[in-house]
Amino acid sequence: MPNTAVVTGAGKGIGRAIAVRLAALGYDLFLLGRDAEALASAAAECTALSVQAGFFAGDLRDPKAIDAALNAARERFGQIDVLVNNAGTARGGAVQDADLEVWREVLDLNFVAATALTRGVLPEMIERRQGAIINISSISGRHTNAGSAIYAASKHALNGFTGCLFEDVREYGIKVSSIMPGFVDTALTAGLGKRTDRMIRSEDVADAVAYVLASSANCCPTEIVLRPQMAP
Repeated sequence: MPNTAVVTGAGKGIGRAIAVRLAALGYDLFLLGRDAEALASAAAECTALSVQAGFFAGDLRDPKAIDAALNAARERFGQIDVLVNNAGTARGGAVQDADLEVWREVLDLNFVAATALTRGVLPEMIERRQGAIINISSISGRHTNAGSAIYAASKHALNGFTGCLFEDVREYGIKVSSIMPGFVDTALTAGLGKRTDRMIRSEDVADAVAYVLASSANCCPTEIVLRPQMAP
């Protein structure tokens, strides 16, 4: 039976590239995000690679949407073998100017949703003693800079969560990894005034996901940092 992967934020950018790469590797896909049209398009691109693909459109900041999404994935495919927590957003600004309600929304999507989805799929992975949880974090989860407090905080939290998760489930044979890219050429970085031709491609992040899944039973790439070869 083919393995099934759930990918969040899968309608475009990094998430879509990951979904297509996993489809090329033979995974059936269940895609999560907010834009139903974009998800349908991504699912069609996956099915063109001779796998099955479904999707669920909803706001992952809503716990009810997370439960509904996981139930829909199981109804379609029976089990979830791989979870890629990719969905995320960013807001800039100094701490003293923060709109705390907006910041909560960033934290809810970048961190809380990933923890809830992970908690939702772990019991079945533990029972089967196999599976993979891959969190798409950011180099901002290791560094700090002015104007990026909530984004950096959410990614620091995600990295800490990922490290602890690995320790909790490593004896069950479950792969756990945090992938931390620098600037990636996506809509999220479009307005930063950087050289997009020097940025990491979404497909580079997909390569890292494939590398984690291809690692042997004796090792787990728990952290992967991707940096642009030349400064954007």
